Amino acid sequence: MSSLFKKSLVATSLSLLAVQAHSAGFQVSETSVSGLGRAFAGEAAIADNAAVGARNAAALTRFNTTAFSGGLTIIDPDVHADVESASTSSGTLSKSVLEAQGLSTEEKDLAPTEYVPNFHLIQPLGDKLAFGFSAFSNFGLSTEYSGDFAAGPGAGETALITMNFNPNIAYKLNEQWSIGAGISAIYADAELTRTAGALKLAPTINGQPNPLFNEPASTEVANLKGDGWGFGWNLGVLWEIDESNRLGVSYRSQSDITLEGDYKGTATTAVGKTGQTVPGELELNLPEIIEFSGFHQLNQQIAVHYSAMHVGWDTFEELKATSAATNCNDGTAGQCLQKDENWNDSWRYALGATYTMDDHWAFRAGYAYDESPVDAEDRTLSIPDSDRHWWSLGTTYTANENLSVDAGFAYLDGDQVDGTEDGFAFSAGGDAYIYGLQLNYLF
Repeated sequence: MSSLFKKSLVATSLSLLAVQAHSAGFQVSETSVSGLGRAFAGEAAIADNAAVGARNAAALTRFNTTAFSGGLTIIDPDVHADVESASTSSGTLSKSVLEAQGLSTEEKDLAPTEYVPNFHLIQPLGDKLAFGFSAFSNFGLSTEYSGDFAAGPGAGETALITMNFNPNIAYKLNEQWSIGAGISAIYADAELTRTAGALKLAPTINGQPNPLFNEPASTEVANLKGDGWGFGWNLGVLWEIDESNRLGVSYRSQSDITLEGDYKGTATTAVGKTGQTVPGELELNLPEIIEFSGFHQLNQQIAVHYSAMHVGWDTFEELKATSAATNCNDGTAGQCLQKDENWNDSWRYALGATYTMDDHWAFRAGYAYDESPVDAEDRTLSIPDSDRHWWSLGTTYTANENLSVDAGFAYLDGDQVDGTEDGFAFSAGGDAYIYGLQLNYLF
C-alpha cells in the first residue's frame, strides 16, 4: 500500500461534502429558507424576500422599502461508508480479515449535523437604484470517521467552513429590465486529521520497515489546519415581462482561495523533518455558477417557478498542498501532497409551486435533480459522489404587512455508489434531512 503514502492524505477529502447528500460536489445551496421549501426553484426571479440578494443582484430593484431576512438551516445527514476489501503488496485483504485485525469496515452517521446561517439586507436608493448586502455560505463540509476505520488515510476527520460576504448594487433600466452586480469576499477555514487505518498491517513500505506496523489504527499520519480569503464577483439581469411573469439570470464567478496554515505528515520525512509541523498552503478553487430562473403567477392563488443551474466544476482539476522545498517532498520537492480530481461541469434542475391560501398563509413545494460532477471511473472513497433528488415543502406565515416567518423542509435522496481508492474497495451512500426557519421584516 505504498501509494497510500504517495497520494494525498489531505486534499482528497476536502470534497467529502458529496457524501453528506447536500448539493453535488461540496456546494451548499441553503441561502434562503423560503427557497428551501420549493427546492430552490425560481430563486433568481421570485424575490419574495431579501434573500434574493444571494442569487440575483438585479432583483434588488423589486423592493421599495428597506428589507431584512435572516435565517438558520439545520442539515441532518444520514450517511454511511463500508470498506469491502483492501489491496496490499502481499495480496487482497477481505472485509472479514480487516475486521479480524481490529479494524472497523462499516462507518455509520459519519457526517455530523450542520448549522448554516444566512443574513440579507436590501436598501432602496431612490426609484431606480438599490443596495444590498448578503452573508451566506456556498460551500462547506464536515465528516467524522472513527479512528480505527480501515481506510483512515483517506477518511479521518474533516471540516471546511466558508462564508461569503457579498455587497450588491442594482439599477432599474426601465419598467421591465433591471441589472445588478456585486463583489464577494469569501473566508475559508479548514482542518483535518488522517489516521493509519490498514497501513498498520504492512510490515514494509517500498522495501523499508513501516514505522506504523502494529501501531494503533488511530495513529495520526497527517494533519492540516489553515484558513484564507478569496474574492469573486457576480452579475444579474431581471426581466419583468409583466406583474405576473418574470425571468432572471445570474452569474457568480470562480473564486480561488489560498489556505495558509500548518502541515504535519509523511511528506516531511524525506527532508529529515519526521513528525515536525511545517508551514504549508493549499489552493482551493470554488467553481463559477450560472443560474436561470422563471416565475409565473397563474392566478391569485397559484404560482409556478423553475430553475436551471450550471456549476463549473471542470476547474476543480486537482488539490495540491505545498511548502518550502526544504519542508516537504512526496516525490516532488516542495510538494506535501497532490491529488488529481478530474471533475466535470454539472447541472441542477428544480421545479416548484406556491399556493397562497389567504393574507396570512402561503404553502410551497418543490423537486430538484442534482447531477454529480464525478464520473463513475473517478469516484473514490474521498469523493463517493452521486446524483441526488430533492423533495421539499415549506410555508410562510405573514403576521402583518411588515413581518413574516418562513419554515422549510427538504428530504435529499442520494444513490448508493461503489468505487475504489488506493487499494480500498468501498460502497457509500446516504440521505439528508434539512430544516430551516427564517424571519423577514420590511421597514
